[in-house]
Amino acid sequence: MMSRANENRAIARREIEEFEGEGRLALGSELFAPDYKLTFGGSPATDRAGHEHMLATFREGFPDLSIKVALQVAADDRVANHWVARGTHRGEFQGIPATGKAVKLTGNNLMHIEGGRIRALWGQLDAIGLMGQLGVVPEPPAASAGKTERTPTPGGPPGGGVEVVRRFIEKFNNGQLDRIDEEFDESYVLDFPGGPTAAGKAGIRQAASEFRTAFPDLHFSADDLFEESERVAWRWTMTGTHRGKLGPFAPSGRQVRLPGISIFALRNGRITRDHVRADMVGLLAQIGAMPAPQA
Repeated sequence: MMSRANENRAIARREIEEFEGEGRLALGSELFAPDYKLTFGGSPATDRAGHEHMLATFREGFPDLSIKVALQVAADDRVANHWVARGTHRGEFQGIPATGKAVKLTGNNLMHIEGGRIRALWGQLDAIGLMGQLGVVPEPPAASAGKTERTPTPGGPPGGGVEVVRRFIEKFNNGQLDRIDEEFDESYVLDFPGGPTAAGKAGIRQAASEFRTAFPDLHFSADDLFEESERVAWRWTMTGTHRGKLGPFAPSGRQVRLPGISIFALRNGRITRDHVRADMVGLLAQIGAMPAPQA
């Protein structure tokens, strides 16, 4: 008999690869609960009809869209997913005329599943990377690949990863940057498109310092935090005031709200990799660095 975690993993995969990746909207009544809500990027929550409209708009721009799940974390009624999408820009998208360019897009989402149906889904993607590939903004540098990431066996014994990540969050929130690297392995790689790049203990200290300098009063919430084997999923919201330089952008003095999803890989109780996807386009709009994205 398939375990609950495996059943939920399969449901999540069907939503990503079939409903979204293949555009099989008829699966919606099977996959989603009647009160289903989607929260995408920094936008307000919408229902199944809103989700289908968003997907249709994306497929108009990328009619050959395909999406594959790269990794999953499942526990109880929750599944976090890191996915990779590919497509060709053959139609207008977000006001951008077709370029004919082939693009690769990555993202994270997190689902709450009850009774075999998805009740809530939160999603984040690398919108800045997509706009870079379409030539709208300068394409950000790729993150260091680091060592090949191991795939742990699903359902393996928990490794206390939630507590490792919780200690990292507390140190970040409390400004304990001199101790921020204690939860990280020297082989650590940060995969954060649109955000800071980092590798090793020195890298995470530098990245944390840059973000804390830009937002001295930053605070990260733990909206969801769970683990499976050597992976931890964290859905978070960062709040703060833009009082320091953020990359090339001067302080704006504006208060910001940044939602995101992180998926960590650990080894021997230390973090080795962090796939972060967050509403970086929304953040740049909030500090006045770029126009707000189209609804």
